[in-house]
Order: sequence, then structure tokens, then C-alpha cells
Amino acid sequence: MIIRFGGSRTGSCSLLLEAVVSIIPPHSWIKRVTSNFPAVIRVMDCRNIPKKEGVQELFEITCAAELSEKIINFLKHDDYVYDVDIVKGKPGRVIGSLKTKKCTACRIFASASCYLVSASSRPDGRLQWTLLGSDTMVKSLLKGLDDEHVVAEVLKISQLREEDEITSRQEYILQIALEKGYFEFPKQITLRQLAKTLEISPATLTEILRRGQKHVLQEHFKNRPSVLTRQEKILGT
Repeated sequence: MIIRFGGSRTGSCSLLLEAVVSIIPPHSWIKRVTSNFPAVIRVMDCRNIPKKEGVQELFEITCAAELSEKIINFLKHDDYVYDVDIVKGKPGRVIGSLKTKKCTACRIFASASCYLVSASSRPDGRLQWTLLGSDTMVKSLLKGLDDEHVVAEVLKISQLREEDEITSRQEYILQIALEKGYFEFPKQITLRQLAKTLEISPATLTEILRRGQKHVLQEHFKNRPSVLTRQEKILGT
């Protein structure tokens, strides 16, 4: 595998990069599912299992409504998958977590220090990762894939500005909070439980959620006239 990083690099390796990487996984439950069913799979989180070989993944599967139960059953009978837990299942959309003993690419990613923004399947069987990390982290991940003979291609790599770094993290955490039911009434997960899942402090999570919600609301209302301005005109103030 040949890895080329376009453009010049200045400063230290702490620069945050966004990389889009396409891989052909030699062993992957995602590849087995998409080979048997017309489905799109998105991995939202991937972590090593402490003191065990393998990884735990949080996933979302989108498919035809009549295939949901068949895919869930397929996963539960996969020889390399265990502890399948369906968090939210409804026709055409399945969210859950599982542990897998044999997914080389997933294991390498979970061992890296990169931050996963998204990972999804492609019709040709490839997986496409979008990740954040320093120059050193990204190169280390790609070297790990190369060492394990995992075919990988860098589709895009770019340096993030400070405001982009904040927005990417906010978006990721807001999505996890939404999918885990944090914004439901009553809440399906507490702030402390969500913070533990994300491995950050409750205080940090509170601030990220506050900024993230503000950003989402600003984006939603940015092309609309100000309600306060309109109200002032009506009142003649």
C-alpha cells in the first residue's frame, strides 16, 4: 500500500487531520452481512474489549423492512460475533451493539488513537472510514493496516480548522446522545451514564451538549428573520 499525504505540513504532529479511508476487510461481520443482504451498515463506535481479543461495536443497519429480523438472526448465529444487543429495532432500521472476535481492520482501528467520525459499508464490500487524528496517529493507523495486509486507500486527507474540530466532536456526541435516548422524555440514559459511555466527565459532556445544541439551532434558524426584531417592529420599539 502506498500512502501519500498531499500538500505541505507545518508545525507539530498535533495538527488535527480528517482522513477518509476505504478498506477491503479480510474478515468482517459487516462484509458477511452485506454479502448476504442488501443493507447499509454504519459503525458509530468501535472499542477494544479489555483483557480480551476482539472489539465491541455500536452499529446502525438500514435495510428493507422485511429483512430486519433476518439480519438480526443472521448476526446472532455468526460464528465470530457474540453478545448481540439490539438497542432499538424497528422495520428497516436496527441500532445495536455486538462483540466480534475476528475483524482485523476493526481491531487495528480500536487500538489506534484516532477518533471515529463515521464508518459505513459500500455496495462493493468495502468499508469507508472517516476519522480524525494527528498526522502521526493517521500514519500509525495506516501502517497497522499495511502490516496486517489489509488493503487500504486514502480517499481524502485534510487539515481541520479549530472551529471544524469543535463542530465534528459536537456532532458525533449529539448523535450518540440522540440515538441512546438522552433527549427522550423520560430520558433513556442519564448524563452520567452517557459520559461514562463516551469516557469523558459529566461536566465536559454538559458543555459539549450545550455548544452542540446551540450550533444546531443556529444552523436551523440562520436564514430566518429574527423573531425579536419582528416583535420589536410590531410593538413599535
